[in-house]
Amino acid sequence: MNKFFRYALLVLLLGASPLFGQSPSQVKTIELKQVGSQTISEPLIRANIRVKTGDQFSRLAVDDDVRNLYGTGYFYNIRIVEDPTPEGVILTYVLVAKPRVTDIKYVGNTKWDAKDLQKVVKSKVGEPLDERKLFADAQEIKKKYVNSGYNRTEVEYKIVNLDENAGRGTVEFQIKETPKIRIVDVIFDGAQAFKQKKLRKELKTRRWWMFSWITQGGKLKDDVLEDDQDKLADFYRNRGYIDFHLREIRQEFLNPTRVKLHFIISEGRQYKVGAIGFKGATLYSTNELAKVLKMKVGETFTPKGLADDREALEDYYGAKGYVDAGVFPRKEPNVATGTMDIVYEFREGEQFKIGRIEIKGNVKTKDKVIRRELAVSPGETFDMVRVKRSKNRLQQMGFFERVDTRAEEADARDEKNLIVGVEEKNTGNFTIGAGFSSVDSLVGFVEVYQGNFDLFKPPTFTGAGQKFRLRASVGTVRQDYQISFIEPWFLDQKLALGVDLYFRELGFYSDLFDERRGGGKVSLTRALGSDFLIGSVSYTVENVGIVEVNPFAPTTILDAEGDHLLNRFGASIAYDTRNNALLPDRGQRSELVGEMVAGDANLYKLEAKTAWFFPGFFEGHILELGMKGGVVEAISSFGSDSGPYRYYYTTHPITGEQRRHKVKNLPHNDVPFFERYFLGGAYSLRGFKYRDVGPQERGTYGVGEEPVGGNTYYLAYGEYSIPIIAPKNGANPNEMSLRLAWFYDMGNVYYNSYEFDAADYSSDVGMGIRLNIPRLGPLRFDYAIPLKDSTGNAGGGRFNFTVGYQREF
Repeated sequence: MNKFFRYALLVLLLGASPLFGQSPSQVKTIELKQVGSQTISEPLIRANIRVKTGDQFSRLAVDDDVRNLYGTGYFYNIRIVEDPTPEGVILTYVLVAKPRVTDIKYVGNTKWDAKDLQKVVKSKVGEPLDERKLFADAQEIKKKYVNSGYNRTEVEYKIVNLDENAGRGTVEFQIKETPKIRIVDVIFDGAQAFKQKKLRKELKTRRWWMFSWITQGGKLKDDVLEDDQDKLADFYRNRGYIDFHLREIRQEFLNPTRVKLHFIISEGRQYKVGAIGFKGATLYSTNELAKVLKMKVGETFTPKGLADDREALEDYYGAKGYVDAGVFPRKEPNVATGTMDIVYEFREGEQFKIGRIEIKGNVKTKDKVIRRELAVSPGETFDMVRVKRSKNRLQQMGFFERVDTRAEEADARDEKNLIVGVEEKNTGNFTIGAGFSSVDSLVGFVEVYQGNFDLFKPPTFTGAGQKFRLRASVGTVRQDYQISFIEPWFLDQKLALGVDLYFRELGFYSDLFDERRGGGKVSLTRALGSDFLIGSVSYTVENVGIVEVNPFAPTTILDAEGDHLLNRFGASIAYDTRNNALLPDRGQRSELVGEMVAGDANLYKLEAKTAWFFPGFFEGHILELGMKGGVVEAISSFGSDSGPYRYYYTTHPITGEQRRHKVKNLPHNDVPFFERYFLGGAYSLRGFKYRDVGPQERGTYGVGEEPVGGNTYYLAYGEYSIPIIAPKNGANPNEMSLRLAWFYDMGNVYYNSYEFDAADYSSDVGMGIRLNIPRLGPLRFDYAIPLKDSTGNAGGGRFNFTVGYQREF
């Protein structure tokens, strides 16, 4: 058949197509037929059908209508029936409404029962059947299995016993459980530059070990394995191995439940920085720019180092007002020499000053509260480094979810306006909870706190950046009430004014007496030259009451019975470089504190404290070393008896006999015992009873040795802790964390001022758990064994624990 006849046949077939059943060209009528017990209103259905009677018939348009109807979420199934007639097509939409879920079943599950699985399933009996929700539920069930180590478990949903006419159906989650797969080893084939142990530490995929049941590690998880591929690549490339390549991860199954993982890697060679060039820089010389760089010629080349140097160069320009300056590094690798040449290309732009500073987004917080934290002012050079510092200050205030800074065009040609945009967050909390410890037993508390308080703006009392706290704690052996107020910018200076009112009744010091303290404190605090050095002065007026005194208590305690009015004048200076207040691993905090006391007792106190933090041997390990000591000395005598003997009368509790006592257990001390130092317990020498280390005095009628404190003390300690469960976002009180700690404590309390004997001390060694549970609070549990005992009655090992519980509304 030649080409002419083929074309002729094609034309004939196309022209004759109506004879072979071509659909009529118009829509005659549109009918709706609903199946099942559930019905949807007809106007709602027709509102989602765009095809109208008399329209040109188009299957594409009908398909669009079907998608629209499914999009309403009301229908389980939709069928279209086309009935061609000489007058046009009769379209019938057969609509099956979503049936109700009459039952949810789980098939194949042995690890968890239906009640456990239902906790992660959002579909409920009685609700319309939603297949998208069922798919998500199946994924959540699978996730539950995978997180517990059943990595290959498969979960599918099925709809069974579906009765469209009755409008009901049963959902069945079919689960194919697989054994839990433990990782027995992780091997890096091809690794030469780093030891296997070092590489394993970089990954979350770890070998199974004795504490894996706590850490939830040691199990094969595909999502964790995928993240570890990126971590391993970042590790190598940030050490100069730019050509690193992970070829594959081979899983060697030793049996159905044990696997050995092989990371097959190609390290490549380590690149060093070769030649460094600068292109387009006219404002500064090559030598000036080279001094800014931290990654010098000959040093290991890393992507992070390149990014840091780019930022440093941009900051160098930005600090001098070149707001639009840009730096674009170009890398030129030399495979033969193993060097990376770098050329920094510059877009310098123009120099600007700051025109206006506009604050946007603050509804509660006053403008001046934000402006006083800014390190720049209108009319100054537009210093981008100080703008970044200002942004960090605002973020650290805790008032804002988000802080943005940007430059905008100004009226003057050489100026740009600084726009500071903030998004405020809630700064007030109402907290109620309870705690328990081996020192003060059970305590319940309630607290109201506002971190952005305004004393002069009722009824909201927010917006001035002040801090207010009202707290009440009531327990079995203590009562504590406190009101605190802080104005961080007193007299419009960066000078923090603090006011505290308090009352405390403490019954856990001893069974022989209770102590009450009530008073008020005013303090002024400010940074001295830098944010790291903080100075403070204070005045406190306080009444100390020694009450409920056992008549057979030691003389030192009997002498102090009653109320004592004291005036305290304090000063302190602290140096704090810790990188994190919650869980530091670098830096130190050191403090010197001095206090003069006048009134019913006249004395002075000097105290020094320091704590240093270092990274441990491996990632997440922390070494803390600390020491503190203090001395108190009377300026004039306290009490009525300044001689070497004490006389007092007691009445026998049974016979009623009066007796006169002469006591010389300790030489007279002019410092009242409630101003002396004590050691022992959960926060000092953990292997000893609370306040039990130091001088003790015997009472009468069987009352044994009772701690009476001393005028000089010191405490030194070391603690090494490792993470078992580490929060994803660093030290975060809102994430669960678990650490194990080993510690050593040593110290003593000496009776006289400035007394010290290096051979006379107490010490202990122990281990502990540091657990943080979000919304419940921290738990600290220590077990310590005395090594050297200056008291003579320490006994064996001792537990100390504190448990905090809180709930925020």
